[in-house]
Amino acid sequence: MRPGHLGAVLLFVLTSTSALAQSVSGHAFDDRNGNGIQDPGEPALPGVSVRLAGKQDAGPLVDATVPTDAAGTFLFAPGNGCYVLQPADPAGWRLSSTRWDGFNPASTPGYVAPVGQPRFAKLDQGIGHLQAGPYLIAAMGDSIARNFNFCSSAGAFWYTSQVQSRLLCAFPAATSSVDQAAQLGETTDDLLVDESNNHNNVFRIVEAQPQLITISAIGNDMLDVDPPANPTQAQVNKAVAEILDAKQNLQEVLSVLTSQVPGADIVLNSLYDNLAYNCSTSNSTDFHRAWLPIVDEILRDLAWGQTRRVSINEVAAEFAHEDQQGACTGFEAKICRDIFGLDNIHPNNAGYTIVREKLWESAGGVNLGPKDAALRTSISGADYGYLRHVRRLYPRVWETRNGASVVNPESATTEADGGAAAQITLGTGAEEFRLGGFPDWYDEVQIVRVVAGVRYRTTGTVADDFYRMEASVSGAFRPPPGFSYTPTSWNFYTPLVGGGGPNQPAENPDYPNAMLLALPNVSTLREVTATLTKNPTLTGGAGEYQWPALTQSELATTAIRVAAAPVAATAGNDNYQVQLESAWLDLYGWEKPRPPEVSGSGGGGGGGQAMTVDRLPDGSLVVTFDAVAGAQRYNLYLGRISTGSAGGYDHGSGAPAGPLCDAPTQSAGTGRLSITVPSGSVPGLDTYLLVTAHVDGVESPSGFRSDGTEIDRSQSTCR
Repeated sequence: MRPGHLGAVLLFVLTSTSALAQSVSGHAFDDRNGNGIQDPGEPALPGVSVRLAGKQDAGPLVDATVPTDAAGTFLFAPGNGCYVLQPADPAGWRLSSTRWDGFNPASTPGYVAPVGQPRFAKLDQGIGHLQAGPYLIAAMGDSIARNFNFCSSAGAFWYTSQVQSRLLCAFPAATSSVDQAAQLGETTDDLLVDESNNHNNVFRIVEAQPQLITISAIGNDMLDVDPPANPTQAQVNKAVAEILDAKQNLQEVLSVLTSQVPGADIVLNSLYDNLAYNCSTSNSTDFHRAWLPIVDEILRDLAWGQTRRVSINEVAAEFAHEDQQGACTGFEAKICRDIFGLDNIHPNNAGYTIVREKLWESAGGVNLGPKDAALRTSISGADYGYLRHVRRLYPRVWETRNGASVVNPESATTEADGGAAAQITLGTGAEEFRLGGFPDWYDEVQIVRVVAGVRYRTTGTVADDFYRMEASVSGAFRPPPGFSYTPTSWNFYTPLVGGGGPNQPAENPDYPNAMLLALPNVSTLREVTATLTKNPTLTGGAGEYQWPALTQSELATTAIRVAAAPVAATAGNDNYQVQLESAWLDLYGWEKPRPPEVSGSGGGGGGGQAMTVDRLPDGSLVVTFDAVAGAQRYNLYLGRISTGSAGGYDHGSGAPAGPLCDAPTQSAGTGRLSITVPSGSVPGLDTYLLVTAHVDGVESPSGFRSDGTEIDRSQSTCR
């Protein structure tokens, strides 16, 4: 059959009425709260390119791409078979979460084992690799990755092999192998130990260059420090320190794999609660109930914030789990409870079947007909939410601390200087180079997620006088001595570059050979990013945590630092520099419309009548202007004409007087308002005045220059 004829056959298969019973459909939408579901008021995303490729059970290969329609809907009707979905990320958008907390399985149609609630993600490069030929899957991590239990396990790496078989069902011409890297009892530290006798570390995986990397890790980090019932604060602190160490390790692992294995898609497992295995008879511990949702959110944030988004194998929600009020949901009895009591940790075979289904969904996998675990011939709700990249912010201030030195520091605050870099020299103590002062005046931006990023290289040789890079919303970076961790107060920093390091955390020193830096020497520019987060909240009586987005004011307090992190008891004689080309914060979310300029305020085109200023006999000023529709409040700013004549503005923090925020207004006739500036607030020098309006929490431009560019927004301080 000629290729042209084949295309015609495939088009018929995908659109014929007889095939509509075997269909895959879903929606693409603007996920304005990042929860993975299309809530009321969240707009559809038309024109998103969605690809479905695979093979019919009794027919040809299928490879079709459709755009979502005006309602954000896509539909394929390929017939029974094995397929992979791959929606594209529209320019400026990134796939959002694949899971949300708090849904009620009892009222969710079709919530049956082993699928439960479908949560589709995607492999960005999977279809291309599978169509090209060899496809190496590296299964890294712990005993969960090995499919281990004491309840007659289906075999080592069973669920990974099952997903491999499904991929080969969809792409029968491909060849595939599984690198069975995972080891029993391994922790996140092990992934940063440079060993040659196994592949369960980033060093061997970088050498192997697989096409798919799956990781199950962090459970064993907690195993030896898991507090008993009614734990002491010291026991809680020790366990939380281990969680934070694992977070550092996994950030280092994921950032290395995303940058050094560019051809690989990566999937990270979330963590189930092995103590809540049976909603009818079992109760989890207070620590598990409080902290496992936090661990899972850490994992999701780690995956989402990488330079290339990592998919989440979302197993946590389908296993039985208790919320903060003790309500239990999910499928019961999926944990191995062998008669000798040797296990009580790992999934049983039914549990691993759930893991298989979630790994398949994370790859965008779809089976229709007898090959589907639930025998579905039609799958709807393959929905994909997206978050829009709204703005990139750069720091405006820098400082050195504790003896660090820097040449050309301003280069780290911009990407518009031709690639120049701040040249940072640290030492063997607490030296650091710190950046901050991120803009906080883009009030139209409704922040959902923030990603911190750095682009850097090193010169010289780094041997053991290591460095790390971190971000902190408060700028504190570490808790004060004697701090007591709680579920809503633990998040002091976001790791960017650098794992926990050898013999860390200090509360539980272990793994002397774990590398703090998997890539200490970086000869060419390397970009690393991470989701910037803060503490969750828990309102009284709530069953689930809320994960609030950063506020505009918190952007202003956020700091990014490059800090010395020397290995203890080493010589301290490395001669190197960290060359930081740039640091930034990327804001994801959406934007409210900005109000128009108050008429005449800055002479730049607000329209309407000009703003007028009249001096009363008592020396006060009356400023009259056109009202702005929907405005809740007005502000009046005063600045020096001499500054304006020199091409600048100083009506903000350095103003000669004021500003008058939420200034009282009086009617000045049809469509006009006035603000009175008391004589005591009028500066004794030549002054310019600007008026702004707030509509729906967004401030209008204060004015425009003669060339049409907006006046410096940092001066608008009435936020």
